[in-house]
Amino acid sequence: MKATARLGAAVAAFGFVFAALPAAAQYANEFVPAKMIKQGTTSQPIVGSGQVKVQVQVNADGSHKVIKVDSSTNSGDNPAALEIAQTSSYRPAHRGTTPVPSFYTFVFKFSGKSLVAQEDDSGGSSGGGGGSAASAQIEAAIRGAHYAQAKSEAQSALISNPGDDYVRQLLGVADFNLNDFAGAAEAFDKTSHVTKQFTQLAAAAFADAAVQASTSNPAQSLEYAQKAVSLDPSTNSRFALGVAQIANKNYPDAVATLKGVQSAVSSDPKTTKTMKIAIDSRLLDAYIAAGDDQGAQATAAEIKTLDPSSTAVARVMGNHYLKLGSEAQQSKSYSDALKNYDLAIAQGDPQVSVTASVGAAFTVNAMDKPDYAKMKAYADKALALAPNDPAANFAEGVALTGQWAGGTDAKLKAQAQDALTKADTLAKAAGNESFALQIETFMKQYFK
Repeated sequence: MKATARLGAAVAAFGFVFAALPAAAQYANEFVPAKMIKQGTTSQPIVGSGQVKVQVQVNADGSHKVIKVDSSTNSGDNPAALEIAQTSSYRPAHRGTTPVPSFYTFVFKFSGKSLVAQEDDSGGSSGGGGGSAASAQIEAAIRGAHYAQAKSEAQSALISNPGDDYVRQLLGVADFNLNDFAGAAEAFDKTSHVTKQFTQLAAAAFADAAVQASTSNPAQSLEYAQKAVSLDPSTNSRFALGVAQIANKNYPDAVATLKGVQSAVSSDPKTTKTMKIAIDSRLLDAYIAAGDDQGAQATAAEIKTLDPSSTAVARVMGNHYLKLGSEAQQSKSYSDALKNYDLAIAQGDPQVSVTASVGAAFTVNAMDKPDYAKMKAYADKALALAPNDPAANFAEGVALTGQWAGGTDAKLKAQAQDALTKADTLAKAAGNESFALQIETFMKQYFK
């Protein structure tokens, strides 16, 4: 009796994703809207009661231009409102300490022949965006670092006005600050145009989302990375592009992109050693995949120079062999799969070794005549490094089940059940219900 189920997708993923470089921009600098310094006068007659809303563009240097009458309940008062707005003086809006262009909106209230009130209804908008009550509330929540509230308010506003690009960009800002880079990228992607004030942040969101998607959705990763570069061709954006190019197997392009990033950061004193190693690790990955041994060796040597204790080289090399092992396993070239898994283990990175050992164990299980003692030996290697790894415990349980099913040793049966029960518990604790179900199905099949 063949007492095994062949496990494929439930084994831990064979890739390792370096964290993206720190985002280039945040929405942490408070936006202070433009302010009227001195109210102007008018020589135009006030013809009667009513309300007139006038929009004024206030430039970063303090100069201004009356743009238009937004709305009016008494058009006869429009000339007076426009002249007052034009003859007034303004302080420009600021993002942090930097003056920025913005819109200032007057609401003039006339009664009889007099101006009885003048209010600012600018809503704190800048760069040509916003101005609505909804956007003002969302911006206030963001300035106060209440990002979850800002996200909720933006989502609600978009239900009633899905075409409001400014609010959608504010949603992207909120998502970005909640570290939901995929959500932020999606929000910015749905806008017809990213306004200048959000360009760097949107690029950072696209870049981070591109790196995140590189292992699961290469095409999406490349699309987002290209958008990041088009918005802001910074080293952060180009790093993401290099990662996406690797994911799409555009290895020569990835080498060129990442070499450019490497060159740009090498002379920048602000670049940390950790960031340099992350970039070099990706470049090493690209060189290896492109078959450029000379480039790979030079990059590996640079990583060791930066940090002799770094495990990055072992991890990148290990991941390379892991990928080859996985591809060979999927094509049922089991001897090649085991060869590459063994090479991955030999690189010495603990995380890679656990994944490779589990992959090798299930490669043995997939053979026509599994050698369960050999499968258990690989599972034992993984457990020695990670005793609470669910997949390693499952591999152990499957191997013990195979050994027990081929004989009558009740002790092996108990050991197998213990390993499988532990694997099930660990999978559930990790929130991997589908993996837990697979383990339970296996247990029911062989331990009724």
